[in-house]
Amino acid sequence: MLNNLIKTNFIDVGNNFLKFIRKFYVMIVLFFIYLPLIIVVLLSFNGQTKKGNIDMNFSHNFSFVNYFYLFNNNAFLNDLLNSTIVAIITTPITLIIALMACFGLWNSQKIQRNLIMGICKATFILPEPIIAISLCMLFMSTLIPLGFNFGLLTICLAHISYYSPYAVMIIYPKIMKLNTNLILASYDLGYSKIKTFFNIIFKTLLPSLLSATIVVFGLSFDEFIITNLVNGSFQTIATKMYMTRKGIKAWIITFGAMIIILSIVVTFISVLIKIQKTRRYRLVKMRRKYENKN
Repeated sequence: MLNNLIKTNFIDVGNNFLKFIRKFYVMIVLFFIYLPLIIVVLLSFNGQTKKGNIDMNFSHNFSFVNYFYLFNNNAFLNDLLNSTIVAIITTPITLIIALMACFGLWNSQKIQRNLIMGICKATFILPEPIIAISLCMLFMSTLIPLGFNFGLLTICLAHISYYSPYAVMIIYPKIMKLNTNLILASYDLGYSKIKTFFNIIFKTLLPSLLSATIVVFGLSFDEFIITNLVNGSFQTIATKMYMTRKGIKAWIITFGAMIIILSIVVTFISVLIKIQKTRRYRLVKMRRKYENKN
């Protein structure tokens, strides 16, 4: 009797545990994935050692001293400005090139379209160090003999070359869904090509353009491998961060924590906006049903 009771209790505990895992396994997996990021945020509120490394002792009181030092670090602010300048220059040029390429693909034959799309996809397959070396050799054989040096120009050219296929892959599917009848109707109504582009094409492509902008800007901002081979003496946040030795610097942890917190805030706001739009859509739908019944 006692053995049967123990077995029954053990089975019930096992079933309850399985139900818990099935219900919350996604949250558990996400917790272990984001646990290192949580630790980074917590460490950013620790102090730092005399050498500028992060203090790993959680027994100390939390403080904002690392953030104070970060925004008073002229070297960090200069590297941050350099990374921002590179991303700001790279992003619009990359989007323009990608947009022109997508329109060319849209009007090309299927064989040419498949060939060019295959070349764009090859960028994701090729190892990034190989691409970085090839770009470095290209600049050494073309720009350096003309009197240019490795720096901001070579970094921007390398980023534009490398990230244009990324933008093409994001924008191209949306262009293929363009309604040609709307464009032809716009021409029939007397609109010029420029007005048609901004009133119809641009509005249709706006979500994909925003997505491509975010992706290209983010990738260009923290690119290291390509930047490190063509930067010369021009330092960015990525090159400064990855070339740091002798311990984990406090400014790296603090800057990483700021990026994590900013990402969480932006994601939270976007989710709230989406929920609000969904609620409004449901209310409008319910009102229409009520008006139709009456």
